[in-house]
Amino acid sequence: MKRFRWGTYRMRVVASFTLRASIAAPVEGVFDVLADHRGYANMTALRSSTLEREGEPAPNGVGAIRVLRLVGPPIREQVTAFERPYVFAYKMLSGAPVRTHSATVELALQGTRTALTWRVDSISRIPVPDAVWSALVQLAINHLLKGVVKEAERRARVGS
Repeated sequence: MKRFRWGTYRMRVVASFTLRASIAAPVEGVFDVLADHRGYANMTALRSSTLEREGEPAPNGVGAIRVLRLVGPPIREQVTAFERPYVFAYKMLSGAPVRTHSATVELALQGTRTALTWRVDSISRIPVPDAVWSALVQLAINHLLKGVVKEAERRARVGS
């Protein structure tokens, strides 16, 4: 979307998309993996994943701030919804060139599987075409989603 501001031409770069997955694991197990902030480094390429602040309910609930490190500055995200086992949402606080970035993940029973819907809205601070920004954000979220799916299905197989 193009905007004008005080006579200066500015571009607003938006990525808005939804990812879906069908996971061979119970909904509670998928939610627990999704909300395991400290465990993200064990299931993705992240160098580290820590909690800067615990939320309510402790430790991963609303208000929790997770810090994800790959390259560059750490990405800090705050949990904005935590309704176990069906809804998890967060917003980015810092670490990436975004004006705003938020996501909501909804889980639903699908027979013996879990249906996952991950909705993302992200507005970039850098002037790139929407399609490029969307592709970059989707690549990152897809990587996290694949890690969540793999770990949730592994836990379901071993019964943990």
